[in-house]
Amino acid sequence: MRLTVKIITFLFVINQSPLFTQVSFKEFVETSNSTKKMMYAHDLWQYYLRNNTDSLKLLAIETYEFSNEKKSESLKLFSKRILGCYLVRIGDFVNGEKELKLALNYHRRNGDLANVTEDLNELGISNYLKGDYHSAESFFRLSLNSGKESPDESHAFLAELNLAKTYDKLGLNDRAKALAKRYLEQVEKLGKNESAANAYGFLSNLAVNEKNLPLAHEYLQKSIRKSNLTSNQIFLAQVYANLGSFYAGNEDFDSSRFYFEKSLEIRTKINHKKGILEAIYNLGSLEYTKNDFQAAEKHFSKGLELALNENFISDQVDFLEVLVEIQKELKNKDKEIEYYQKFIEVKSKQAEFLLKNKEEQNNLIEYFKEDEIKSKAEITNKTNFWSGFLLGISSLLALLLVIQFFKPKLISPEKQLYDE
Repeated sequence: MRLTVKIITFLFVINQSPLFTQVSFKEFVETSNSTKKMMYAHDLWQYYLRNNTDSLKLLAIETYEFSNEKKSESLKLFSKRILGCYLVRIGDFVNGEKELKLALNYHRRNGDLANVTEDLNELGISNYLKGDYHSAESFFRLSLNSGKESPDESHAFLAELNLAKTYDKLGLNDRAKALAKRYLEQVEKLGKNESAANAYGFLSNLAVNEKNLPLAHEYLQKSIRKSNLTSNQIFLAQVYANLGSFYAGNEDFDSSRFYFEKSLEIRTKINHKKGILEAIYNLGSLEYTKNDFQAAEKHFSKGLELALNENFISDQVDFLEVLVEIQKELKNKDKEIEYYQKFIEVKSKQAEFLLKNKEEQNNLIEYFKEDEIKSKAEITNKTNFWSGFLLGISSLLALLLVIQFFKPKLISPEKQLYDE
């Protein structure tokens, strides 16, 4: 049975940051004020996530060194988050998540709900990228719950599109679509054009997968209008990938290849490793759809080599699965067996990797779930206390009013006696 190869899209939504950073790295380095340093570090962290992943490492080092100099625990732990984000994006998920969890625990202890929301979102992204979609779902949900209490209004829906993309991976297409539309409504209200463009792009891809090309085209045009082909390189590469996906669904293979290659070109230029793998996979999928299995094999073999070099296990599984199918189509039994053995080996390695820190992962998720239940219980108890207190006061006042009302009537007979 022939495998159906889907065009894939990278998880792009990270935060609700502005399109351009308001501070330069030079300004960040030169300031000696701890408050400004934190504000600048946060601004640059958001900007580098979208435009230059490699710069996150330098930002983490500079922030950490300054925190030691000023003995600032908050800056030190924020540098841990920055480093964690960098490590996750280069495929070092174990060490990346260790850094993110250190930051999360610190921010939670300090009741910093804004940073807790962002930390949980980043842990969700890490699990999404490594293929543990159930854990990713849990972290995104926790992020959304924390975001409801965050002082930043956009945090209430920060992880919604990430969660929608996770539902898509889990095959829960209706949930994915509904959540993406809800997210879209909220970012439209706040005038967040880049976030809206991303949501339209995702909805376009869902429509392509459902073979609803007129709707896909409508969403895609809205995505392009919102983005205005932004100078944000990671986002621009995603816009091109969305265009490639649409034209592939429309069987305009020349246009599809053009946009997939443009997406690959940008991602290679900025060394966006996970994005490069996506672009190569999409080019291979395009050739596979056209039944040009030899051309498809070249792309998937190249992608497999890169995934092996960068230790992206989930991508190795994806490439090997299709390479097995290609050898079936080419009637190459020896190679089919060879790739299948590698597929089983890597699949087992992936399962082992995902299970390795599963207990710690589940404990953290359960801990936050219990913490939420405890917080809700405390709020309920406080509400019940004040409700009881106010009810008691109200009852006392009512009693006093009743006594006051009946008091003249109770005294009047005595008055009559004396008057007489």
